Amino acid sequence: MNSNNDQENETQKMKSEFNELSTSNLGSVNNKNCSYCNNPFTAEELCCKNCGLYNIMEGWSSENSDIDKFIKDTMYNEIEKARHRIYCQFKCLEWVPFGRFTNIKKIGEGGFAKVYSAMWNDGRLNYEKYCDWKKLDSKPIKVALKRLNGSQNISTDYLNGLKMDYDLLKFYGITKDPITNEFMTILRFAERGNLRDILSNNFNNMFWKEKINLLCNLSTYLKNSHEMGYIHKNFHSGNVFYNSSCKRYYIADYGIYGSASEQNSNNKIYGVLPYIAPEVLNGKPYTLSSDVYSFGIIMTELSSGKPPFYDKEHNAGLGLDICKGLRPEFGEDTPEIYKKLASRCMNANSNQRPTAIQLNKMLEFWKNSIDGKTYGYKEEKIKTAFENADIEIRDISIEKNPDAVYTSRIFTFSELSEPINSYYFDHKSCSYCGKSFIEEFWCEECDPYNIMEGWNSGDPNVDKFIKDTMYNASQKSQNKFLEWIPFDRFIDIELIGKGEYTEVYSATWIDGRSHYYKLDGNWRKSGSGHTRVVLKKLNSSQNISIKYLNELKKYYELNKSGLNFYGMSKNPKTEEFLLITEFANNGNLRNILSSNFNNIFWNDKIKLLYNLAIDLKNLHERKYFHKNLHSGNILQIHNGYTLRDSYNSGTFHNIIYGVLPYIAPEVLNGESYTSLSDIYSFGIIMVELSSGKPPFYDRKHDSDLALDICKGLRPEFGKGTPEIYKKLAYRCMSVNLDHRPTANELYSILNDWHNYEIVGYKRKITKLMFEEADKEIPNISSLYSKNSGAICTSRKFTFSNMPKPVNSSIIASYLKDLPRELIDYKKISNNCSRCNKPFIEESWCKTCDPYCMINGWTSGSLEVDEFISNTIYKAGSESNSTFIEWVPFDRFANKELIGEGGFAQVYSATWIDGKSKYEKQNDENWIKLNFVPKKVVLKKLNESQDISAKFLNELKTHWKLNAKSYDSTLKFYGMTMDPETKEFMMIIEFANKGSLSNILSKNFSNLLWKDKIKLLYFVTIDLKNLHELGYLHMDLHSGNILQNGEASYISDFGLSGPAGKQESRDKLYGVLPYIAPEVLNGAPYTFSSDIYSFGIIMTELSSGKPPFHSRKHDFSLALEICKGTRPEFGKDTPEIYKKLAYRCMNANSIQRPTVIELNEILKFWYISTNQNIMGDNEEKIRAIFEEADKKIPNVSISYEKDTKYVSRALSFDNLPKPINSPNITSYLNSEGLYRLI
Repeated sequence: MNSNNDQENETQKMKSEFNELSTSNLGSVNNKNCSYCNNPFTAEELCCKNCGLYNIMEGWSSENSDIDKFIKDTMYNEIEKARHRIYCQFKCLEWVPFGRFTNIKKIGEGGFAKVYSAMWNDGRLNYEKYCDWKKLDSKPIKVALKRLNGSQNISTDYLNGLKMDYDLLKFYGITKDPITNEFMTILRFAERGNLRDILSNNFNNMFWKEKINLLCNLSTYLKNSHEMGYIHKNFHSGNVFYNSSCKRYYIADYGIYGSASEQNSNNKIYGVLPYIAPEVLNGKPYTLSSDVYSFGIIMTELSSGKPPFYDKEHNAGLGLDICKGLRPEFGEDTPEIYKKLASRCMNANSNQRPTAIQLNKMLEFWKNSIDGKTYGYKEEKIKTAFENADIEIRDISIEKNPDAVYTSRIFTFSELSEPINSYYFDHKSCSYCGKSFIEEFWCEECDPYNIMEGWNSGDPNVDKFIKDTMYNASQKSQNKFLEWIPFDRFIDIELIGKGEYTEVYSATWIDGRSHYYKLDGNWRKSGSGHTRVVLKKLNSSQNISIKYLNELKKYYELNKSGLNFYGMSKNPKTEEFLLITEFANNGNLRNILSSNFNNIFWNDKIKLLYNLAIDLKNLHERKYFHKNLHSGNILQIHNGYTLRDSYNSGTFHNIIYGVLPYIAPEVLNGESYTSLSDIYSFGIIMVELSSGKPPFYDRKHDSDLALDICKGLRPEFGKGTPEIYKKLAYRCMSVNLDHRPTANELYSILNDWHNYEIVGYKRKITKLMFEEADKEIPNISSLYSKNSGAICTSRKFTFSNMPKPVNSSIIASYLKDLPRELIDYKKISNNCSRCNKPFIEESWCKTCDPYCMINGWTSGSLEVDEFISNTIYKAGSESNSTFIEWVPFDRFANKELIGEGGFAQVYSATWIDGKSKYEKQNDENWIKLNFVPKKVVLKKLNESQDISAKFLNELKTHWKLNAKSYDSTLKFYGMTMDPETKEFMMIIEFANKGSLSNILSKNFSNLLWKDKIKLLYFVTIDLKNLHELGYLHMDLHSGNILQNGEASYISDFGLSGPAGKQESRDKLYGVLPYIAPEVLNGAPYTFSSDIYSFGIIMTELSSGKPPFHSRKHDFSLALEICKGTRPEFGKDTPEIYKKLAYRCMNANSIQRPTVIELNEILKFWYISTNQNIMGDNEEKIRAIFEEADKKIPNVSISYEKDTKYVSRALSFDNLPKPINSPNITSYLNSEGLYRLI
């Protein structure tokens, strides 16, 4: 390395020569036009007014067209990203004249490059956009200049290296040494040096947590570069640096970096010898796993603190030893799991090394385990292993061999032996797949994510469909997803059915379905073994259409809770796709009726129809309909549970397709399929279930039958079929679509029939009817012979000149004359008894069903709509009437401003309609109770037109508190909007006695101590509920405590937030006297900050005066609070009360009581003072507070004009560390008072 004088002379010479060059080069550029809009530049800084930022692309040249294009491409790409954003900061790669650098010092030299530190006088180009662009003031920054030897004539390899460097590191720019004309990259300066320097200087202070974090950072960089298809090829600790601004380690120096698919053909080996993989030393090309080997070497270096093979000469002898299995030593007490992972990385067999993705996943798991972010047996074991290794970090001293060279060089080796391992680690085997673990705690084969790779259906759309189901299942910790199954995993394949569009086979799936379950936060695989399945071959599906794929997606979604759809396969001969579904062990309904009808009781039939109605209801609710519903498509599995086979759902549109007797007459007549066409098919199935015979089994299924169906012909019911059953079936089969029930009504009716054991008059009658019908089930085995033309498989039909469908006289009579007492669901009146509006169907009044409130309104904000709808939906699903409503502003009268704060205005108003209340009846229907006008509070948050996350947080916080304890919380009824200002308003319960601050100012002399204790006790209930939800109030003061009747509530959750998600902010918000001193001093809010505010409220209750009412609320008050000043108590305040309040106001936040402790103490005081429960301690407490009641003073208050008791933004600097005053300290140290607190 040159001396300092040599460096300075070299630098001065370079700069003087460069200044001459730069002066001559910049003489004529101002005459240029912008290359993007062709308008002339302004005189200032080559700026084109039309193109804004594009001017930075002009007025300079590196004198190399490839470099110029590379820099301008990066500029253009960054500008294009920034153009359409409202706000962003813009930084890009720059060409920087060498004259803009000072204090240039050489700090390192390797085999291919020299590295300098320098001061960049201008600093990085930086623009900020907020609607318009402005250039920010640049500041000098310290950088590193890396000069690549021999780069005067830039090569394609070097240019590719620069591009890769920029993609991965985002370096600052490029300049040129004016003496040698070699290009230099401008890099972030690493203050701490490289990893090798850090280990040399600071190893004894590095704990395993930092080492694992470091490796996690590096594995992320390596994973990203490998996913981009690049290999580093020169990965060692000298190329790892620490970024102090974001506190992350990163990989640098991509000088010989290259694409994984573009390997050089020369035999030269580049790098630092100990880090080069043995197969590369042996003449093989670099691969992704070569980088992983280098990663393993760095792992050994991190564990020992010593460079690898520091005591050996780095020559051909070392290369030979590495090929024979020699590896660097680990540090003492290195955890075994760490050694195992590093050893796998350094495996001589490159195919057995983990990938960068696997490494990253494993190290993330270790990092999270050490940080305590994940919990379970394995996580605890990992955390303990590394914590134990930290107990004794040893001092290191090394005596380095002078020929141990840690700069990159060229090597040429010949006749090195084939790489082998000299060690053996037992990684054990996975109990599920039998393969070895990649490390002690993780079997890659049994991780659900693994099944997403390593297969291909031959169709990218099918691949994506299947992988989407896998990914979604893994994200939601579910074990249901589709799989791609090779055809050779099926045996015993047997044709069991054939239709026009499909062939159906039964088969044995050798492996069975993959089942995963989560245990202790980790996935486990359980095998199903041989499984009987159905294979449905989709005829002519070699080129599967997007349209048909969409049908498959619907099929999958609809069958998540029904018949299992396992996956897909492909017939290798025909290339047609197959669906793999659950095998129906009892066959379809038609077969069951044919073989076992005599043993099926009416209870079984109703259960079957009930299950079918559930499926049909779910299908219709998703806006789909079946179109081919018949008994051959109803499969029975397990314990009689019946499911639809709906794979044809929605496939056919203008074609009449299906089994003729089940097709609705309007469809035969040329009308489109509708959901009510499915209801007709349901009715035909009901007839078939009652008789045990296929519909029209004795007739040819042709146009004559279609004609008769349109004329009103229907299949016959079985003997003894209950009349209410016939009535429902005839409604389903009516040609009048208005007569047909919806799937929802079918479900409701069949649910009642299915549950007739529930006590009730109607259900008793239903039960007797079906039990009586069971006595007349006929033996049908020899009662019918089937017509050969009765075809019960799905077919295409074309009919013309069909008559308009009509009902037969029998159907008409059933729909008209059925005795009134048996019409359970058809009311004589078609109007709702509550609102007098017509029913939308027989058993549902839309106006009076709480679910209807989800539709028919909008707040104008998607976020608010979603929030309100979720509360309504949850209330309906949980059968309670507590939810939030959207209320039009014109439903409020007598609006009057009653308060105004820093962030909101508060009005009283009369809600004309009052809160909607619903009650669920025994028959499962909802009724709306009579409403009455109600006085409420409207809280308008200023500037809430565009709903902010902060305002939405207040809504959610208040609602969560309501939902947790509705009766003990100020009720949140709904939301509205001021039509003039478009600001949102919360509708809240009206507190008839106002805020605590108002009560104290008007009525303090009439408040007894038992009233004060009761008030504080109720406040702790709200605060306890809030803290148990994980939220802080952050703005607790007497203006936010409201009194309604005898109850006290906390209100105004505008600043509330989760305890674990504190935002960093420059300003405080709140009322100064109530803000905890540590928060004034810059610390984040905590639960104990709310407790401090509670303590201040206790002093206010004792004196009747607002805290610090006679002082300006400014910096000097904040200073005094940090020094221990607290508000004064009222005269004769009980000592135990002061003691508790001082504990709350302790400057040491850790020593304040929790809200649970506060609640327990105040509950005891409340019971002692307000209830007749007497014991020794209760009597003492009561006596203390009753004695204090004898001396309640009259208060008169004079306010300092700069006191402000509304929440506002505050900002303080240089406040001292909070301390307690001597008075507080004496109270906190007084042991005698603890007995009663």
